[in-house]
Amino acid sequence: LLNIDWNYPLSKESGREGQIDPTSMFVAYSYPRVSVYDDYNGWDRLPHTDRQEFYNDFNDYVFSIKAPKNYVVYATGDLLNPDEVLQPEFAARLKKSYTSDEVIHIATEQEMKGGKVTLQNDWSTWKFSVNNIVDVCFALSSTYLWDAGSVIVDNKTNRRVSTQAAYDVKGTDFVNSVKNNNYALAWFSNNWPGVPYPFSKMTAFQGFADMEYPGMVNDSQVGDASFAQLVQDHEIAHTYFPFYMGINETRYAFMDEGWATTLEYLIGIAEKGKEAADKFYKQFRVNSYIKDKSAEEDQPIISMSSQLSGAGYGNNSYGKASLSYLALKDMLGDAVFKKALHTYMDNWNGKHPIPWDYFNSMNTGAGQNLNWFFNNWFFSNNYIDLAVSKVSATAGKNVVSIKNEGGFAIPFDVVITYADGTKQTLHQTPAVWKSNQKLATVSFAGTKKIASVVLDGGIFMDATPVDNTW
Repeated sequence: LLNIDWNYPLSKESGREGQIDPTSMFVAYSYPRVSVYDDYNGWDRLPHTDRQEFYNDFNDYVFSIKAPKNYVVYATGDLLNPDEVLQPEFAARLKKSYTSDEVIHIATEQEMKGGKVTLQNDWSTWKFSVNNIVDVCFALSSTYLWDAGSVIVDNKTNRRVSTQAAYDVKGTDFVNSVKNNNYALAWFSNNWPGVPYPFSKMTAFQGFADMEYPGMVNDSQVGDASFAQLVQDHEIAHTYFPFYMGINETRYAFMDEGWATTLEYLIGIAEKGKEAADKFYKQFRVNSYIKDKSAEEDQPIISMSSQLSGAGYGNNSYGKASLSYLALKDMLGDAVFKKALHTYMDNWNGKHPIPWDYFNSMNTGAGQNLNWFFNNWFFSNNYIDLAVSKVSATAGKNVVSIKNEGGFAIPFDVVITYADGTKQTLHQTPAVWKSNQKLATVSFAGTKKIASVVLDGGIFMDATPVDNTW
C-alpha cells in the first residue's frame, strides 16, 4: 500500500492538459503512478516526452474531485453520487440519459449561467469509480453545455454505454458529438474491430489536444463538423489500441496509432463512402510520406518510437503501419483477417503485447505463416513504388510483368484498356509478392488488342506514378 501526497500545478497554456478558458480545464497525467514491470523489459524507465505517450498498468480506480459550486465535473468512469452534486432535475436528466437512445440536453447555456445545475454548496465532491483500466482523467467547467445519451454496444447482453459531450456555446463541432459517438461506438463494437466497447462511458470534451484518454476525448473546435467527426472517431478507436490491449505506446506507437488510423478509415467508409474516405486517407495519411524522399521516411516500422523523430515518427506510427494492416486485410479477406485480429485481441488484451505477440497471434488466427509479410513490412526500408516492366500477348495469353521498385508487398489493380475502348480490372492481393518480392507477373486470357495498362494502388500511393502506365 502506497500513500502519496502530491500537488499538480495546472498549466495555463492548454495542450494535452491545462486551462481551456477561464472557466474550463482538462486535467490529465496529474497523479503519480507505479511504473510498469513486464517480462520483456523489466521496469519501464522510458521518460514521457509528450510525443511518445504513456505505458501504464491496469488498475481499479476510486477517486474524488472537489469542485466549487456551478462547476460540472466530467471524468473517466461512473459518477457515483449524482444526487449529492446535482440539483434534482439535472440528476434525473442524467439518469434518464443512461437508457435513452435520444440526445438529452442535460444542461443548457442559460441553466449553467443561472446556477441551476449543481447544488449550491460552496464546494461539492464528485465521486467516480472504474475498474480494469490503464488511466483516468477529468475535466470541469462552469459554462460548458452538457449533452448525454446512450447506445447498446453488446447485442448479446444489451449492455449500454453512456455517451456525453461538454462544449462551449460556440463549439459547433460538438453539437452532434453524442449522436456521432453513439454511431461510432456501435460501429466499432459490431464491425471493426468487432469487439464490444469495453468501458461504461465515453465523454467528448472541447479542448485543444485532439487526444485520446480512457473513456474521454479532448478535441479541438475547428469549424468543420465532418472533420471533427473523423477526429473523434480516431480518438475513440484508441479505446482498443492502446487502452484495451495495454500497449506500450512509448516504444511501439505503431501498435496503437496505426490501428486507430485504420479504424478511422474503415468507419469513414461507412460514414462518408469509400471515395471520400480514400481521398482523406491519401491526403492526410499517405501523401506527405510517399512524396518525401528523405531517408527518415523509410526507417523500418519496427524501429522503437522513442528513437524516432519528426516525419520518421509520424509516418511509422500512423500511415505506414496502417497501410500494413490494410494490406494484410486485403490479402487474407475480411473473414480470416477478423478471425486473426480477434485471436490477437483475445490473447493479449490487458497483457501488454509487443510486436512479436501481434505477429504470432495473427499467424495462429489466420492458420498460416505470414512471417514473409511481416518481414517485408516491419523489418525493411521498403516504400511503395511499382512499375510496369513489360506487356506481352501471345496466342491468346496476355502477360503483364510488374517490378516492385519500392519493395512493400501491396495490393493493386491492373487496369487494362483495349483498343475497342472496353476495360478490364484485375485485382492483385499482396500474396502476388510472396514468392518474389521484386517481380510479379499477371496473366490473363484474351485476344483483343491491348491499348494501355495502368497499375492503380488506390490508397497505396506510388512514389513514381509516371511508370505505372504502359
